[in-house]
Amino acid sequence: MGAWGHGNLENDGAQDLIAEISDELFARIVILLQNPSASKWDECEHDELFVRVEMILAMAKHGMINSSPRSIELEPLFAPFVERWSQYFIASKQKVPEERKAVIVDTFARLLEVASGAEEGSFEHRLGLISQKMGKNEEQQLRETED
Repeated sequence: MGAWGHGNLENDGAQDLIAEISDELFARIVILLQNPSASKWDECEHDELFVRVEMILAMAKHGMINSSPRSIELEPLFAPFVERWSQYFIASKQKVPEERKAVIVDTFARLLEVASGAEEGSFEHRLGLISQKMGKNEEQQLRETED
């Protein structure tokens, strides 16, 4: 196992675990996006979907999402979900809550941004971090040698 710093997440084992957790969260989200029950606001799958999305968004703020499905596979699931969600209200003779719909659309857009960033690959990102860290170490070593 390689490490490039002293931080809790600056090692291969931690990054592998983050990838595993990322993959598990995204895999369940993909399943829920396709599950008809998840588009019904009064079903537990609906709550689960958005809790899992919020978990990914929170983890992403801390740089803890390094794996995801490809955005071209994820994005096409959003519009059908929103359509089923809207139709559920219409079928029950209720007005579609446009404010909630806007939140859902925005949430999916943010999820897609995270997925697109992770899609570029944790390997490339980690290489960049490692190279940056090593570059600083080499610069420091050169300065110390020159002094």
